[in-house]
Amino acid sequence: MSEPLNRSRLLFALAVSVLLHLLLAGGLRSFDHERLPDERRTIRAALIAPPAPPPPEVVPTPSPVADATPAPVPAPKRPPRPRSPKPEPVALPEPEPEPEVPPQPVPSDDQAPADGESTDAIGDRELLDRAIADGALPDRDETASLTPQRAVVSEAKLEFEVFRGELAIGETRYHWVHDGSDYQMDQVTETTGLAGLLKPLRVEQRSTGEVTTEGLKPRRYVSRATQGKATEEEVVFDWDGNRVMLRAGTKQSEHTLSAGAQDMLSLWLEIIWRAQYGGDFDFTLATGKRFTPRWFVADPELGSLDTAVGRQLVKRLQARAQAGDNQIEVWLAPNLRWLPVLIRFTDRKGDVYDQRVRLIEYENLSLRAGTAGAAAGTTAPFGDPVDPPPRYEPAEEPANPYLR
Repeated sequence: MSEPLNRSRLLFALAVSVLLHLLLAGGLRSFDHERLPDERRTIRAALIAPPAPPPPEVVPTPSPVADATPAPVPAPKRPPRPRSPKPEPVALPEPEPEPEVPPQPVPSDDQAPADGESTDAIGDRELLDRAIADGALPDRDETASLTPQRAVVSEAKLEFEVFRGELAIGETRYHWVHDGSDYQMDQVTETTGLAGLLKPLRVEQRSTGEVTTEGLKPRRYVSRATQGKATEEEVVFDWDGNRVMLRAGTKQSEHTLSAGAQDMLSLWLEIIWRAQYGGDFDFTLATGKRFTPRWFVADPELGSLDTAVGRQLVKRLQARAQAGDNQIEVWLAPNLRWLPVLIRFTDRKGDVYDQRVRLIEYENLSLRAGTAGAAAGTTAPFGDPVDPPPRYEPAEEPANPYLR
């Protein structure tokens, strides 16, 4: 039998039990659980080690490794770069001196014979070269597409001094505008100076009509005098009815309308575009008194003419009419959109009246008398000489026959 437990032993056992519990509780609490994350950090350090191996992979150039990684892609692009130095053929500029060789001897040889020519002829060649460069002289192949809409400048203002011989007796002003389908043209002629005092005269003319690809088709022409005793005239074109009605004062007449017929103003626009088209041409001309055919013949060669607005390259056309009709000559300037710079009328009595240009305005160009020297006479360096404008003695009663 064990001896009975006394009170002191029970107390001692209880104390030892409590102490053990306290030790266990305190030890667990004092145990550092955060060391696990520290161990994880070391693991991370171990993970950093794998990126280190890539540098050694770059050193070995095994083709498979390079193909596996995308970085090697730029490596093949580098080879084309060495090709860039190929522009080293900078030696190409060396042949540049070659073009310099021809200009040295060739022009010198050409200029030598040119020295013997007149300065006027050289100037005419420059005018011709400029006309060709500006396209003012189209090739025959290009005339197929040439229409009045393209050939005739859309708006122009021209002023002429009217001479009988060398006596200035008046002035004429032209103004026209067209939009490619319709046109309107006005002309004012009046006597000036002594002629204006002795025989005052002012006549206003107007022509309206269509611009077609085949030419001008006038509808109505009117001529009225605001001073003097000139007869009022009117022409009405009926293209649908194929007839033309003429009126001069109280006298009237009617004729069958022929294709291409023109009046005294529209004829200038028709001449401008037909001259560019090339060759001879004809049409019937209507005034308030007559409806007669005219044949226009162009000089085969270009010439040049000294005018009040400078020396101009010109093409002369002559209008041949039936006996008893006024004769017309006109000098057109290709470098000035084929505008007239001299118009000459010869009446039935043989008296000659010149309209000499003093002002030309179209598009952005304005040429006025006094801006360049002018001398009488014409030359044709590329063919037979063109006779200079002849001098005529003033008549006792100067007049403008084309206003009658």
